[in-house]
Amino acid sequence: MDSKTRSELIREGNTAFNEGNYTKARDIYIKTNYKDGLIRLGDYYMYDKKLPMLAYGYYKKAGYQQKVDEIFQRMIWALSQLIGKEKFKAVSADMQSSEINPDDFKVHPVLRSKALEILNKNNAKN
Repeated sequence: MDSKTRSELIREGNTAFNEGNYTKARDIYIKTNYKDGLIRLGDYYMYDKKLPMLAYGYYKKAGYQQKVDEIFQRMIWALSQLIGKEKFKAVSADMQSSEINPDDFKVHPVLRSKALEILNKNNAKN
């Protein structure tokens, strides 16, 4: 695809995004490999829709490793909270790589408290 066609498509994708047509924007951003657009979609799903797993795919496709790592660390932290830190440390000690300490992960305090709130509600139901 030549640069003029790509630029036109990206403008069309940006217009679609601004109008809330995220499916059309996604299709164009992927077709043109427009990394900034993919990151915008990732941010939309991460912060506006609160869907980090969906955002993860867009960040990964865009090569935005910082966000990919952040979401991965959140998943590990949430998993450690779910199964218990003691069990998590026992499992990670069996791994050949360096030990993973979930407390070392950088998770925003608001997200941490929200995750604990959800886990506590789930534990209360069981």
